[in-house]
Amino acid sequence: MPSMKLLVAEDDPFSATLLVDALRRIGYQVKVVADGLEAERTLLGDPGIRLVVSDWVMPGIDGPELCRRMRSRLCPLYTYFILITARTGLDSRLEGYRAGVDDFLCKPLNLDELLARVEIARRILEMQEELVRRSAELEALKQELELRNARLADMAITDALTGLRNRRHFHRLYESNFLIASETGRRLTVILLDVDNFKRYNDTYGHPAGDEVLVGVADELRRNVRDRDLIARYGGEEFVVLLPQGGTMEGIALADRLRRCIADREWPNAPITASFGVATLNPSTPNPTALLDLADRALYASKQGGRNRLTHARALGPRVTPFPPPPSPAPGDGIPAAGAG
Repeated sequence: MPSMKLLVAEDDPFSATLLVDALRRIGYQVKVVADGLEAERTLLGDPGIRLVVSDWVMPGIDGPELCRRMRSRLCPLYTYFILITARTGLDSRLEGYRAGVDDFLCKPLNLDELLARVEIARRILEMQEELVRRSAELEALKQELELRNARLADMAITDALTGLRNRRHFHRLYESNFLIASETGRRLTVILLDVDNFKRYNDTYGHPAGDEVLVGVADELRRNVRDRDLIARYGGEEFVVLLPQGGTMEGIALADRLRRCIADREWPNAPITASFGVATLNPSTPNPTALLDLADRALYASKQGGRNRLTHARALGPRVTPFPPPPSPAPGDGIPAAGAG
């Protein structure tokens, strides 16, 4: 039988000795006190005591009051309380039950009955302890499952290489933001950007080096875009930024800042630049696809205009011109252009 802590509260030395000797013989760790207040202090100081055998009448406080105070405490594990009394009437037992007593032993004590009642208490306490243990295990498993589900949910919307949100997640939020902006008249701007000459860079330096470029571009986006805006890897070397409350000028300013940050970053093998297309929602934009198409056309105009520049969709027309005009490139700046890429 596993050892269990037990408190005997008995002011009669002879009875206390009988109780302690009998209980220790069957393996219990027994503490003995002679009055109710000392019993209360002992219980407060040792939460490992799971079973109390107490006389009804004691100095300080009596057995029912000791039990009542014990029950008022919040404890993770239950403490079983056996009350010893010479009172045999129903009223006395009801008083004890109302105080929280679990069982009674009548004086004069029968040690065999005492040990049987204590054995019943032990089985009840061990079952309760097992239930608490299993409940804790189930709670731990539940928390682990919730954590794993949260990780899986995050993985489902995250680009594995860059750590940015992926295209699927972008479209889900983009379409809801488009609907809200269309119905409320709020501003909404989309920025598409594409790393210039990325295929040539991959062919020259290898795909691992190309992956490092994509991670570096993602890092620049994270450092320069507000938390309320959404950044996502749109596919390949293309990225997208959604500004739910951004207008034309905010979109142009952010795109130009991102363009300069990418161009000014120290890259390990060769300079890297990116081209940008910006489109802002207006009353004539029919649907989310149309706004993205405008941003994509603006991006294409930046590529056609020489790369490392931005174009806003408002500049699109019979003859597309980049906005604003790009500065003259420095000699040897970047990888020589060879077609759109």
